Amino acid sequence: MSRSRLPGLVALMALAGVLALPLLALLSRALGHLAEAGEAWDVALNSLALSTLGTLLTLGLGLALGWAALLGGVGRSLEGLLLLGYFIPPFVTGMGVLFSMELLGLRLPGALAILLAWTLHYTPLAYVLLKPALGNLLPSLRVARVHGVLGGKRVRVLFPPLLPALLAVGGALYLALLGNFGVPAVLGLPDRVYVLPTLAYARLTSPVSPDPLGEASALGLLLGLLALPALLLHRPPQVEALGEGFTIPYPVSRLLFGAYALLALLLAGMGLLKEALFNPYTGSLQPAFSEALAMPLVRQGLLHSFLLAMAASLATLLLALLLRPFPGAFRALRGLFDLYYLLPGTLLGLGLILLLAPTPLYATVWILLLAYLLNFASLAFRALEAGARVEAQVAAARVHGLSPFRAWLRVGFPLLRPQALGGFLVIFPLALSEITLSALLYAPGAETIGVAVLGALNGGLYREAAAIGLLLALVGTLPLLARRGPW
Repeated sequence: MSRSRLPGLVALMALAGVLALPLLALLSRALGHLAEAGEAWDVALNSLALSTLGTLLTLGLGLALGWAALLGGVGRSLEGLLLLGYFIPPFVTGMGVLFSMELLGLRLPGALAILLAWTLHYTPLAYVLLKPALGNLLPSLRVARVHGVLGGKRVRVLFPPLLPALLAVGGALYLALLGNFGVPAVLGLPDRVYVLPTLAYARLTSPVSPDPLGEASALGLLLGLLALPALLLHRPPQVEALGEGFTIPYPVSRLLFGAYALLALLLAGMGLLKEALFNPYTGSLQPAFSEALAMPLVRQGLLHSFLLAMAASLATLLLALLLRPFPGAFRALRGLFDLYYLLPGTLLGLGLILLLAPTPLYATVWILLLAYLLNFASLAFRALEAGARVEAQVAAARVHGLSPFRAWLRVGFPLLRPQALGGFLVIFPLALSEITLSALLYAPGAETIGVAVLGALNGGLYREAAAIGLLLALVGTLPLLARRGPW
């Protein structure tokens, strides 16, 4: 190793140590409460079973939709209809399922309702991540057909090349479901169906627990252990645009794709629309938006969430831009931030409580901002990572006499403007409707809109909660504006 790289390596290791402090604080506090964690084995099994089953359901539907899209030549409009369901915040999807089931006169048990909401929300993500791998298999399918390999025999030909993508996407989905707090909080708690994130929150806020923070930390450690296998096996799925030549036009497949996308959107949205727009007693049109926005907690939560989302989006993108000219440091730091994005947010929230409880940051909006920065920085770095063309243009500018700084200032950064805008349109809605970290870290006077909506829902203000949920769903569709081609 050259001496010129040694200071950078030391600085990177020091930064990695600082970023690991919340997790180390969680580990040290949880070790003394392992007995309490062991008593929650039934909730751990519930989390494991629900997350595994939800992963299998979303993977299966994602595969079916990806295959239908390739066979039917699905265009951007139908894809956009499907993706709308993913960009609605998860806990808003949970509210939509709750109200839609009531509208249809159905009563689903808590576990089934959670699985339905997870499937509606995360199937579009599975579709986006699996479609490129399926597209790469189409030439093999044609070759197999030519050689007489038909029916079930094709599975033996196509499954082995697809397995790495299935493992990568399955691991990402499992981690997302395992750490999800909003959907189980909306659909599980009323039926006393607990998962580890909701139980950790219940222990943390328990007035009768002798050591609520220690017990919650032990549950967080158990959650981390369940996440560890998927985290160790995780490989970022490759998402590449497919050429039009890789489609086989079967209109029935396109029709089935569109039918599912529309049905999923109706299940997630029609109950919200009915609850927010119509008077439950007279049935007349009477939107609840003004009543919802008149609630002081909602107004305060909207302001805090807007400022936090704006600050987190701009700060993480600025950091990524500043490090973009240094590829080694950029990739290394992105890898560190990936950990906090992939791990359940409950671990980060509890770790920050343990680490910063003795400091003035605790119980303020600033601890929320720090949590948002750590959680969403990975998205900013990945948004700006695609840059072979940028690197080439910067190199060309340097050949023509510009210094490295001026080459990036005049050529590189302007070329990254579309990626930065796309990153903002992804991070801002996610941060605006964030609820896992907010539920753990907020304090009176520092509530976010997610906390306000859950408070309204728990207080029986269903119409107001549905109205704010619709507004958050509308903002959540902003990432669709960043799409510049098929995903």
